[in-house]
Amino acid sequence: MRTLLLLILAMFCTGCSSVSVLDERESAHLAPASRPANVWVRPFEMPRHGEFDASPAPGEQDARARIGRAVAEGFLSKSDSLIAPGHLLEPGAAVPGDGLLVEGKVLRVQQGSRVLRLGIGFGAGRSLFETSVRVYSLGKSKTEPWLSFETSGGSNMEPGLAGMLVPSPVAIPVAVSLVGGTVAAGALGVKGVSQDAARTGRTAAAQVHEKLALHGLVKSKVRAKKSGRVPTPVGEIPFPSIE
Repeated sequence: MRTLLLLILAMFCTGCSSVSVLDERESAHLAPASRPANVWVRPFEMPRHGEFDASPAPGEQDARARIGRAVAEGFLSKSDSLIAPGHLLEPGAAVPGDGLLVEGKVLRVQQGSRVLRLGIGFGAGRSLFETSVRVYSLGKSKTEPWLSFETSGGSNMEPGLAGMLVPSPVAIPVAVSLVGGTVAAGALGVKGVSQDAARTGRTAAAQVHEKLALHGLVKSKVRAKKSGRVPTPVGEIPFPSIE
């Protein structure tokens, strides 16, 4: 009964596409002593042994490099406003001497079914995107991370066209995106892996910002979404904490 209740709550708490932070670990003695002057972000690695299900773009041989770079670019889109000026650090480039270095790996990619997300929604055909993230305070150490965490996210429980035919607390907010008979595609579950990657990068930036704010190095603006794990008959699922 408790698991069923949590699953029902998760449907309404997760709402649309989201990314949560899991398993955060911090080495406090490696925390920066002042606000970093720069943030360096490498494109995320895509291990060949990891679970990867994503179609390449037209004319593209392999989507891995594009998706790994999309995570970094998502982080950089928020770095200037939340942390410090951000810079893309190409693979193989020398590690700078100051600031923060952000690296990571994409652990799992499932693009799901766009047809099911569009037609049914409520988790049918959902995408899944998981990463591990390491953040180094370069003034303290270039080999041992100050902060590490994992992320998990995807398209979650937003309704599709079928779900919008029945009024509900989830369907009604999405239904208002019907303007002049035209459906806003982003509201109907057609989001894909590229969007998941960019959203993951933005969430990682929010998490680093939050830790810096806790140390009094930046003014708090946002908080990253935290998540626990809920056991279900089909395995564990992320469940966001309500703060």
